[in-house]
Amino acid sequence: MTLTASQQLELEKPVTRFVYFVAFYFVSGTAYVCTAGQTITWGGHDWLGLGSVGSISQVEEAAGAASSALNFGLNIAQPSWLAESIGAVEDYRGQPAKMYMCPLDEQFRMVDTPQICWRGIMDTVVVGVNAEVGQAVMKCETSAYGVKMRRSSLRLNAAQQKQKHPTDTGFDYLTNLIAFPQMWLSKKFQQI
Repeated sequence: MTLTASQQLELEKPVTRFVYFVAFYFVSGTAYVCTAGQTITWGGHDWLGLGSVGSISQVEEAAGAASSALNFGLNIAQPSWLAESIGAVEDYRGQPAKMYMCPLDEQFRMVDTPQICWRGIMDTVVVGVNAEVGQAVMKCETSAYGVKMRRSSLRLNAAQQKQKHPTDTGFDYLTNLIAFPQMWLSKKFQQI
């Protein structure tokens, strides 16, 4: 995330105020919500506040292609969120979600344009009551999750082959063939 100089200055103050904007791109339409106590107009959209996003889990960074989920606690007092959470999974599963962050000044005005700080895909929704507050928890995964879950269909090992064909022993020698390559072409032929 690249911050502007004025945003960085605001974040370096002893007391920092900020707002998160989250866009959920459902098949039936896009939901724009924010963590502010009021609706904020930005980017040509009205980002609904007033408790639409009750909580956001901690964003974790990891080296490599490790996938870490992000959970958004959404207020189910709003009928639209309740309908989405108990509706068809095809409307949200695998669809994109983006989160933006913007620092606020002392008068709670946005400092410059919000910056994208996370993007991923929507995965599952769990509805429940926690401390007498009903909420839907939208679990979103990063794009690395899809790579991790994808199984290679072209690679087999001995155990996988024996599950399908118990009498086949062809893959039993695969490790040995890779570890100790044999020359099967003549030296003259390989030099051509």
